[in-house]
Amino acid sequence: MKMRTRLTLFALALSATLFTYSCTEKSQDVPKVNTGTENLIERDANPQSQAIQYYNRINDAFGVSAEKDNSAAIAGFPDYYGGAFINKENKLVVYVKGDLAASGQKIAGITGGNDVVIKPCKFSYKELTAIMNKLNSIKLSNARTSSAANLTAWALMDAENRIVVELEDYNDQKIEEFKRSILNSPAIEFRKSAGRITLEASLDPGCKAAVNVSGTSYGSFAFRARRTSDSKKGMVTAGHVVSVGGTIYYSGSSIGTCSASIQSGSVDAAFVPVNDTVAYTPSNTLCGTATVLSTSTSLPGTGTLVNMRGATTGTSSGNIISTNASTTTAAGISYTNLTSADYTSAGGDSGGIIYTYVSASNTRFTVGLHLGASGTTRYFTKAGLALTALSVARY
Repeated sequence: MKMRTRLTLFALALSATLFTYSCTEKSQDVPKVNTGTENLIERDANPQSQAIQYYNRINDAFGVSAEKDNSAAIAGFPDYYGGAFINKENKLVVYVKGDLAASGQKIAGITGGNDVVIKPCKFSYKELTAIMNKLNSIKLSNARTSSAANLTAWALMDAENRIVVELEDYNDQKIEEFKRSILNSPAIEFRKSAGRITLEASLDPGCKAAVNVSGTSYGSFAFRARRTSDSKKGMVTAGHVVSVGGTIYYSGSSIGTCSASIQSGSVDAAFVPVNDTVAYTPSNTLCGTATVLSTSTSLPGTGTLVNMRGATTGTSSGNIISTNASTTTAAGISYTNLTSADYTSAGGDSGGIIYTYVSASNTRFTVGLHLGASGTTRYFTKAGLALTALSVARY
């Protein structure tokens, strides 16, 4: 009698090894050091629920959705809007440019709340996004020039109303060179780079997704999904975990072959159709737990508390730093429009699920999938963009 195995988000996490795997490169396996007891504690974003609701109302009013590319919507943002974030007191703070009183009334009308904090700012969100778009374009088209090569990460910092540019070789001369050859803007602040992003490559979200029979090279599953063309069921993980044609294993047995893998633009994701969904059943149960991940996607703002579930770390949590962050890997791949946060992670967590837990509704919203780390900053692909790029849907 064939045993039925439930592929949970964590159980299928690619475990125990830090490795990089791309569509054009061979995997590089580096044994992972034992990290000790797994952390199973998730944090609750319920204290932020009112602020999250206000933020979502602003996004709805401006045509922003978690299910699509929002470039056109952002280009149409009103000139007074400077962005928003959740502060340490769990209040939504909205930056406005120009007439503070008039703009504040507009925000109050959109949110329906009188406890939104309104602050003045120098730059509109459209202006900051235009700078990010220009930096993205320059980096992607002139990556080999010295100034562009020195640019390792850049992000729209919603809470600071500015763009932060990280330089690998950081000194006054390099800053002036950047201003002359790349872009000179008062909205940019320069900082020393913490290093290039390290990629951290379950059938449960957060479980181990092994790329060899022994399970020594692995990443993590993000969530289950269904291909829109033929309803084929499978699991989503990071694109650098497995390339097209690569096999994913669970407990030494092959469960599927990757049919789509993307490592470009704003997406690092792959879809692995499961061969036998009776023997290996994709689930929405978070790896190693009895809790269920919602199929609803969310596009949380800066300051929102998120949890990461990966094969190596287990559960960690932190707050979103930027919802528009770009970075370059050691292999030279540049990603744009990622989300950055300050949760912890380790090798083998790549592809792990990023979610927000709101206890009031007992909901764990699908937010994204873990990509990698640079210093204390973590990066993840937005769930909605990954789903669209892979032509799959949550179920």
